[in-house]
Amino acid sequence: MDLARKKGGALRLFEPKYLITPTILSRIAEIAEIKAAVERSRVLPLNEAQLRRQAILRMAHTSTSIEGNPLAEFEVGKVLEGKNVRASRKDILEVENYYQALKKLEELSKYKHDITVNEILTLHKIVISGLVTKEKVGRYRPGDVYVLDDLGDGREQLRFKAPSAKEVPKLIAQLLDWLKHSGEVHPIIRAGVLHLQFVSIHPFTDGNGRVARLLSQLLLYRDKWDFRKILVLEDYYNRDRMSYYNAEHEVQGYEYKEGNDFTSWLEYFTKGFLVEAKKALEQVQSIGFGKASKKSEQIFLDRDEIQIMDFLTTTGRITSDDVSDILKLAKRSAQLKLKSLVDKKLIKSQGKGPSTYYILAK
Repeated sequence: MDLARKKGGALRLFEPKYLITPTILSRIAEIAEIKAAVERSRVLPLNEAQLRRQAILRMAHTSTSIEGNPLAEFEVGKVLEGKNVRASRKDILEVENYYQALKKLEELSKYKHDITVNEILTLHKIVISGLVTKEKVGRYRPGDVYVLDDLGDGREQLRFKAPSAKEVPKLIAQLLDWLKHSGEVHPIIRAGVLHLQFVSIHPFTDGNGRVARLLSQLLLYRDKWDFRKILVLEDYYNRDRMSYYNAEHEVQGYEYKEGNDFTSWLEYFTKGFLVEAKKALEQVQSIGFGKASKKSEQIFLDRDEIQIMDFLTTTGRITSDDVSDILKLAKRSAQLKLKSLVDKKLIKSQGKGPSTYYILAK
């Protein structure tokens, strides 16, 4: 592919170079079949909500774990529930921040426009708030960075030198411009290219990997490749972090340069995508309607109730005030909506009076 071409009158200097190999093509075809099967599967609303909640927990755990956070998945679960965990404030804050970023991602996924610089900076601000000095939060890095590997004996080895700080705004703008004009490219390829190019640009002092994974996820959501929002690509990366880093390094080399061939990375990316897509299908099928299912188990929700369940799945709890804000309803109407979901045994109330809130039914 030409690295510089005109389209719509604008010169675009980023055009990823890659080859769609038979392996990549075969994997994308299989993933498409799995996606269709996941979307066709009939799942009770409560079960789907619980799967999404589990996915959020795993995303918060694995994406921070990749960056070295030591909290186990059950400890991350406690953090998301507001319970005490014996860990450093930094480790807890990393998880809390990522959870807030996932909640923001759910909000952003409802908008169908192209990814913007403001969205990138907003996600970074959420992910890294309280972990670095204020002048580095939600802002591009002010200086050059070197990614180093700890050799474990007091020595460090250069893994990657990112582009100069002054190039970052231009490179991010070019990447977003490519995304804006690459609608003919398959969503999985778009997400894979975004992931690697973003971490290669390394626009921030810290938090680049977490923001890259969030952005890839946001792109898949907006491209309608969300797998009912239970797909957790980070699981694959976290199971073998060295393979993840090596797949990036194979394309990046030791220093940023333009014109790299993304093919080997896309081989890795589609392999991981297929593995996690199969897991998502297995999860859906394990709780889907089987031969023994009864018609009485089939609970149908209206559009408002679906929005309430989506919000609750992401946040873990909801109040009548939340429902009023989401649906633009009077508080009494919001309470009736919540009562309907309680009667359907999808949610249950906690607390009393003004402090009442609702959680998913077990």
